[in-house]
Amino acid sequence: MTARRVVLVAAVAVIVFVLDRVTKIAVESNLTPGSSFDVVGQWIRISHVTNTGAAFGLLPERTTLLSILSVGAVFAIVFYYRRLAADSRLIAATLGMQLGGAIGNLVDRIGQGYVVDFVDVGLPGGPRFWSFNVADSSIVVGIIAVTLLLWWQERARGGPAATSGTASLERASSAQPRE
Repeated sequence: MTARRVVLVAAVAVIVFVLDRVTKIAVESNLTPGSSFDVVGQWIRISHVTNTGAAFGLLPERTTLLSILSVGAVFAIVFYYRRLAADSRLIAATLGMQLGGAIGNLVDRIGQGYVVDFVDVGLPGGPRFWSFNVADSSIVVGIIAVTLLLWWQERARGGPAATSGTASLERASSAQPRE
């Protein structure tokens, strides 16, 4: 990865990390755990939630395990994606998003034993989605974006994603000798 790409990854990671910290501190300073207020009716609320588990509340009370997995994820992101980020600024930016989010949640887990979540989305008087934060959003958007970008690159290069099943079948059948 070039020095410019490293700077881009680092800059995006720092921006995500800072936004994550600032928003979590604001929630902790202004709301007691369990309290909330409506932002867009009951559709979107800001709620102070402490999550001792992974995304979507999975593996509650497994802070040590999740911290170890988070450190592993940070290393995997840095080492695995460095080749991919060399090809594209957008892919480098998605790497920064994932890295900043992973570090943001890791800091919470190590420092507090839980992650502060606060975005609460759901139906008025009905089911609610799991609460999340800036770090979670950044990780999910980064993963979706890198997946789409890699698919698009593969398609542009004429790789396997570029051919539909029908086109592949047509080429295969036309390559067969006819009698």
